[in-house]
Amino acid sequence: MKAATFTKALPALAEVPFDIPHVQNLVVGAGPAGYAVVSNLLDAGSQPIAWVDPEFRSGRLASYLDVPSNTKVKMFKKFATTPSCMSKGAETAVEDFKDKDPEKGCQLAAAQSMVVRLSEALHQHHADKVKARRGVISSLALSNGIWDINQGLLTADRVFLATGSHPRDDQLYPGPTVVPLDDALIPSKLSGQVTPDDTVCVVGSSHSAILVLMNLLEMKNGPRVVNLHRSSLKYAKFRDDGTIILDNTGLKGSAAEWAREKVDSGQLERTGKLRRIDTTKHDPAEALKTCTKVVTAVGFERNALPEIKVDGKQLQDIQHDKHTGTIIPDKLFGFGIAFPEEVTDAEFGHKEASVGLWKFMRFARRVLQSQQLLPGIFV
Repeated sequence: MKAATFTKALPALAEVPFDIPHVQNLVVGAGPAGYAVVSNLLDAGSQPIAWVDPEFRSGRLASYLDVPSNTKVKMFKKFATTPSCMSKGAETAVEDFKDKDPEKGCQLAAAQSMVVRLSEALHQHHADKVKARRGVISSLALSNGIWDINQGLLTADRVFLATGSHPRDDQLYPGPTVVPLDDALIPSKLSGQVTPDDTVCVVGSSHSAILVLMNLLEMKNGPRVVNLHRSSLKYAKFRDDGTIILDNTGLKGSAAEWAREKVDSGQLERTGKLRRIDTTKHDPAEALKTCTKVVTAVGFERNALPEIKVDGKQLQDIQHDKHTGTIIPDKLFGFGIAFPEEVTDAEFGHKEASVGLWKFMRFARRVLQSQQLLPGIFV
């Protein structure tokens, strides 16, 4: 399966520089969060906007086409139809969802195609307001309230970073051959990296970890699997009032269904194909001696950021306000999986990073309202 791309490639920044010297807003990144920021800036009437991304292929969504979502189809459609500026492009963008159950998930290929179609439609319908280029933003320098971008490329009043993240590659248990998480999430890639003679160690109990377990243990003539975890499996709970308990940390969709049936029931452990070890109670050293491969699924970390200077001094520790996205008040903001909103679980009271397409859209609108850039029409 191939990732969706623009029907006509955007101009490259190196070949076609921006035709204006100054913009109100620069948005770095064209994944779901970057699109959410640009579309909401258009709704706010805050333009011109410069929009830069190396590929414009929806960020990391393009790497996970065959992965089942933990988001319901109706929330993907809500992501597409919320910005008023996209009334002309949203209907076409959600065509892949036409025959899908709105209350169930789907393969992420449909979401990836949607984000690309929305981005292309936005570029086509608002080219006079949004200047989109393929390229890399390597430096941001703030002086006298104005950003200098890439040492003279252009200047901007505000910068919005939606630069994405990648799986953490912490080698928690060195020794076995590493299978990258990105490969382990795709059955066709995973099958070429393991054999029936392998014993694969899967580290973690997250949604990604369960998808990896599912891919390994449903594989024909698959390997034996050891799952190292620090907590029991958690499942999202949907309340009648629309609240979702463990919305960001609990299992959902096909991963939840499979885990309940095959893992929590003990079915796979009874067959001998799976061994689960709680590392808070048991030393996994002996089990690890039998493992030939390892997949680590313990979260994501930010992609590399541009060099950021303020009055000539480089910012070393980039932190954002988890309720407003603010990095530098009124000047620099962060969004998406690299800079997620923090929310409190309604039942258990713990803090969670709020990650997902609709959540990025909702957060962008709230932040722009708080900055008085977008009318207070959204809750």
